[in-house]
Amino acid sequence: MLDGRAKSLRLARIAMFPATKHPIAQIAARIARSFPELGSGAVALVDSPRAPCVPAGASRQRDLDRMLRLAVAAINRARKSAEYVRLSLFPTPAADYFVRCASAVACKPHLIGIARELRLSSRRTNSVPRGRGWLFTRFMLAGFAAHRALDQLGVDTFESYPYLVFSLWKTASEPLPPKSDRRAASKARRTILARLTRSARITAPVAKSLDEADAAVLAITAHLSATGRGGAVTFHSERHGRFLLPLSPRDWAGGELEAAFTTSSAPR
Repeated sequence: MLDGRAKSLRLARIAMFPATKHPIAQIAARIARSFPELGSGAVALVDSPRAPCVPAGASRQRDLDRMLRLAVAAINRARKSAEYVRLSLFPTPAADYFVRCASAVACKPHLIGIARELRLSSRRTNSVPRGRGWLFTRFMLAGFAAHRALDQLGVDTFESYPYLVFSLWKTASEPLPPKSDRRAASKARRTILARLTRSARITAPVAKSLDEADAAVLAITAHLSATGRGGAVTFHSERHGRFLLPLSPRDWAGGELEAAFTTSSAPR
């Protein structure tokens, strides 16, 4: 939570182990206890899709992903090749995939509860997904619930992507190791956050984990963008929700984004 008036950032970890028939309301209550100031007028950035992919015709790619790829391509046209931003997106599965995940014996009870409330569950147990991709979708189910919990609190929610935001706001000399290299990744992200925090003139705790670093970079760069030290572009899709991308001053001033979407037939 970044309070723009107080110029302070707070970080909290909220457990998602709902034991009721209405897990999303329970998650909303836990968020409200940690951040009572949340409500109408607040904006939340969630590092997760809002819902499963809804295929459009023959395409299984989300509208938001197509728009994001256009945006990154436009940004790179105004950058030197050594500073190109790489965009890697984990494809969002369709609803049936999550139904099969929630049917797995290994699926955790709180995720099954979330899937049931989102009508993404079934008693059938055939063809359960396996492998690392299946494990990653647990994160998406929690994200689906977070979007709806924040909706219940009256918060304006957008999907966002911390790794991409770090890539856009880091300097050319600042490394950004993958999260698999945990020690180097944490050190690099803390260095970038320290610089951004000084630029925003806010007080903030040091991120103790990669998750905290992801939360912090979304909050701080959104604050910088909202206060004129950068900008932001939002993508809207009737099928897949909304995406907000905070842009650094140089990328915002490049003018390539407007040209890309003016000449493109992609939805905006």
